Amino acid sequence: MSAGRLRTVVRVDHESWQAEIPDAVKLSRQAARKSWALGRQALDPSHFLSGTLPGPVEISVLLSDNGTVRSLNRDHLGKDKATNVLSFPGEVDSPFPDVEILLGDIVLAWQIVAKEAQRDKKPVAEHMTHLVIHGVLHLLGYDHECEEDAAVMERLEVNCMASLGLSDPYATGD
Repeated sequence: MSAGRLRTVVRVDHESWQAEIPDAVKLSRQAARKSWALGRQALDPSHFLSGTLPGPVEISVLLSDNGTVRSLNRDHLGKDKATNVLSFPGEVDSPFPDVEILLGDIVLAWQIVAKEAQRDKKPVAEHMTHLVIHGVLHLLGYDHECEEDAAVMERLEVNCMASLGLSDPYATGD
C-alpha cells in the first residue's frame, strides 16, 4: 500500500482556537496524518483508498465557531443546529496520475468543543485532536450508524489517540 501523500490545510477563523490552543494548527495536522494512516490500514483491501493512490490527497480543516457550523449544517445537511464537528467528503476519484484527490473538509465549532471538553474534564486541545481524528475517519468512509460500525470507528479513534500519546476519548473519569 502506498502511504499516499497527505496535505492538510488548516485554517483558523475564530480567534479562541489559537488563543486557547497556540499549537492548534500543528495538532490538527498531526491528528489528520495519524488518522489517515491508521484509518487506511484498517480499510477493506478492496476500498479505493486502501491501495496505491494515483496522486496526493488533501484534507482541509476549518477551526471555526458555532455560527459557521450551524449554517453549514443547515445548508448542507438540513439540520438547523450547531454541532462539534462536521465532515464533508470530497471527490476521491482522481482519473489522472499526480492529480490531487480532495478527500474532504472538516469543520469544528469552538464554543461546543470547549464546552464539551470542560464538561468531560478533558483538555480542549485533546478533545479537538479527537474530533479531527473522528472527522478524517468519516472522510475515509467510517461511520457510527450501527453498533458494529461504531465499535470499529471508536477502536480506530482510541488507537489514533494512543499513538499520539493521548488518552482514550471514550474513557469516563470521575
